[in-house]
Amino acid sequence: MRKAEAMLHRQMDRHSFRLDRLRIPPMASFQGYEAEKLDPDTRVRIEALEAISEAKDDEKAFVTLKEVALDRKQPIALRCASLDALTDFKKFDILSVYVDLAKNDTSEKIQNVALGHIAEGTKDKNKSVDQLVSLYNATPGERNRKRQTVLFVIADVGNDKAVDFLANVARTDENYELRSDAVHYLGTIGGEKARSALYQILRSN
Repeated sequence: MRKAEAMLHRQMDRHSFRLDRLRIPPMASFQGYEAEKLDPDTRVRIEALEAISEAKDDEKAFVTLKEVALDRKQPIALRCASLDALTDFKKFDILSVYVDLAKNDTSEKIQNVALGHIAEGTKDKNKSVDQLVSLYNATPGERNRKRQTVLFVIADVGNDKAVDFLANVARTDENYELRSDAVHYLGTIGGEKARSALYQILRSN
């Protein structure tokens, strides 16, 4: 399998596993792109991108990948591949790139891929949840699909801070669908803290 295909299949395998575990938010696209459907020029550029990304401590490589990811004129598949490659650049501030795209990009696909990487882009999962909660709270209530997607990613992190937030949404959110999703995620996460939250929800008036 060629490198470009391998990169795209890694995206699909990782995100498909996560979607199997949780409730899929409507129209939320986390999957990668089928390499055979890409034009030859884009496939070659993805291969060049992967070769550049081998230098994981190199600032020029990081800046180049960041520029590709942020450039709305680039093919979506190339931007997604760049976002995926950036996850290995631990030396640099990759989280801010993902947050910027999740908040401001005009492509729903890019927003969703960036959201998924916020959950994975740092070892400090509390920091990831803080960023995701901020995005959730900053999203207008009428953008229900976006809020569902953010909630899904918070649940995928699944740590204590995520459980606290899900429990709060389940108890207090004005939107029934979001409350229902939060309860479902608490049940999926499991563990003593999540079960305790579910008992509290059951006993609440």
